[in-house]
Amino acid sequence: MNDRRRIMAVVCAVVVLTSSMTACTRTEISDVSESTTTTASSSEEATTVSENVPSYVVTQSDSTTATGAVTEATSAVTGDSGLIVDDYTEDFTYDSLTPDDLYEMYGLSRSERSSFYSQICEECELPIISVSTEDEQEVLSLDEYVNCIVEIMNCDSEYVMDATEAQIRVRGNASAYYGDVDQIRANGAPYRIKFTKKQSVLGLNDGAKCKSWVLLKTYNYGVRDHLAFTLAAAINAGMYYVSDSTFVQVYINEEYMGIYLLCEQTQENENRVAITEAEEGYTGTDIGYLVELDNYSSGETWRFLLNYNNESITDVYGTSRVPVKYYYTVRNDLYSEEQLDFIERYFEVCYEVAMRAIKYGEYYRVDRVDDDFTLTLAQDEFESAYDCISQVMDIESFVDMYITYEIVNDQDVGGGSFFFAVDFSENSIYPVLTCVAPWDFSWAYEDYSSDADGGLYAAKFKDDYFVDNWGDRSNPWLILLYSADWFQELVSEKWQERYSYILEALDEVTETVETYSDDFDKDGKSRSSSALATIRWTRNRVEYLNTLWG
Repeated sequence: MNDRRRIMAVVCAVVVLTSSMTACTRTEISDVSESTTTTASSSEEATTVSENVPSYVVTQSDSTTATGAVTEATSAVTGDSGLIVDDYTEDFTYDSLTPDDLYEMYGLSRSERSSFYSQICEECELPIISVSTEDEQEVLSLDEYVNCIVEIMNCDSEYVMDATEAQIRVRGNASAYYGDVDQIRANGAPYRIKFTKKQSVLGLNDGAKCKSWVLLKTYNYGVRDHLAFTLAAAINAGMYYVSDSTFVQVYINEEYMGIYLLCEQTQENENRVAITEAEEGYTGTDIGYLVELDNYSSGETWRFLLNYNNESITDVYGTSRVPVKYYYTVRNDLYSEEQLDFIERYFEVCYEVAMRAIKYGEYYRVDRVDDDFTLTLAQDEFESAYDCISQVMDIESFVDMYITYEIVNDQDVGGGSFFFAVDFSENSIYPVLTCVAPWDFSWAYEDYSSDADGGLYAAKFKDDYFVDNWGDRSNPWLILLYSADWFQELVSEKWQERYSYILEALDEVTETVETYSDDFDKDGKSRSSSALATIRWTRNRVEYLNTLWG
């Protein structure tokens, strides 16, 4: 606890314990839809703050009176020694700090910030997220959080956020230049914000309150992630979790960082991937698991290697190949090797059951015995491969995810950021393996061999050129499933059911880009034209797929 926080802790304790301290600085926040005034002192002329700017009425009182009250009350709380008990003040501080306290702690001026916010709000239409770091530290680390306060403005009044305590760090891999500080400093990076307390942010996900939020840098592409999220939501109709998102302008310590996509952290959470969380230290296997197919797993503790039974499968174009082994990372907290072994075995079983049903026409019954699974050939117990595979996999979720990735052609579909959920608890909403949370589309909307009508992508193995240059990032789950006629029929049925909604999603994102084109191009880069080109590519892609499935 640094000196400034220690001092503020005492001040906060004094404010609560001595109601007579009317000399303490107070902040009033009024509805941003109304024009308000900022007063530096009672003798200064009020100045009008523009609409949609957070408006603060700051009253500066007599410092001598305030100091005397603080000294007297502090003596009563801490005793003659003046010693502050850290355990007490730490707990008290985080429950008691007001936006004004945070402003003072970070050495910020309300009047100066209000003037700055008024200026930047006039320069754009999108909501603005302003981050102020402790001691104006740079945000450059992938691992270490920096203490900060977050403010949100230039939006509907219900979404305005006054100074709120949080932490921030860089997130990502390639998108964050693998932690290269010079590159991050020169170009910015994606960020993860973790609030001290759960917050609703700009109404995303129906106003759900969560601690962790993500700011994805749009770079020069503009809409790749937002378009994929919007398409995925249109396809699955709310059946499976997809991150909500909205564009924002971001400032850190009053430095413009660019247009970002605010979205949700993919995580175990009742408002996100709602699996059952294991209590700390619990070692049982009857919990939920959020698992990522992960090509950046080398530093992860809870990971396992899936070898896809070391058997070849054949894609929709007749190419046969043994899938490349890949690591999977468990993204929620585990507390025993038994839990890791259990989920590894379950993934092996899920893939083997599907592979044997589709490749050989063999239907196996899956039985759980304690913390293991057994497979028993039970040909007469199932009417079809669909029935057999449904024991262990939510096939509709795989249909939805397949269509999403087939539209956008994410080159990394089998390499990373491909998420699954399964929950073995009593009240599970994921009783079998389910595809959730489509993520990371910075390598999508491209084809290295042809245009948007270049056939199917997610249902086939990567070609030799791609493998030689970037490795085999084919997705065995989707290739295996789409090789089955009945899965193709399910894809066609879902496509016809959701086709009009897919077109509406394209129109919605197009309208967003056109409406906020000046924001997209704010720093002199033609992001809006790049974004519209991406949407046109996707629209052509959708029309091509409609000739196959419509």
